[in-house]
Amino acid sequence: MSLVFTFPGGKKVIKTIAATAGNVVTNLSPGAGKRWLILRGYITLTCDATVADRYIFIEVTNGTVVTDHYHRTDAITGSTTGSLGFHETLFLDAAIKVDTYYFGIRPILIEGADQLRMRIANGVAGDSYEGFVTVLELSV
Repeated sequence: MSLVFTFPGGKKVIKTIAATAGNVVTNLSPGAGKRWLILRGYITLTCDATVADRYIFIEVTNGTVVTDHYHRTDAITGSTTGSLGFHETLFLDAAIKVDTYYFGIRPILIEGADQLRMRIANGVAGDSYEGFVTVLELSV
């Protein structure tokens, strides 16, 4: 008996999120004729001095409404920096780095108009977040 391991024939793509104001939502979408398996990512938020608790949210939308909430950080306060990492594992450890929150995912499949959304709850224009998301891009 032999085992056959197949590869879905996609390519690894890293989507970079350039410095973005904290009051702006980032939506990443594969577009028509493509599917993404979302594998991992990392978002870092640097807050200005505005007094408010901010939270990094990772969500999936169908292009219109939020269909899945995956995770959010604990409160990130004014004048501090916090990060959120998500990886293909179910191991969780917030003790690796102070103010960094990790959560494990199984690969998330989105296609067409679906979106992976990064948003900062209570984010203000003076905040800035950046990061990356690694996906396996597949043709439909």
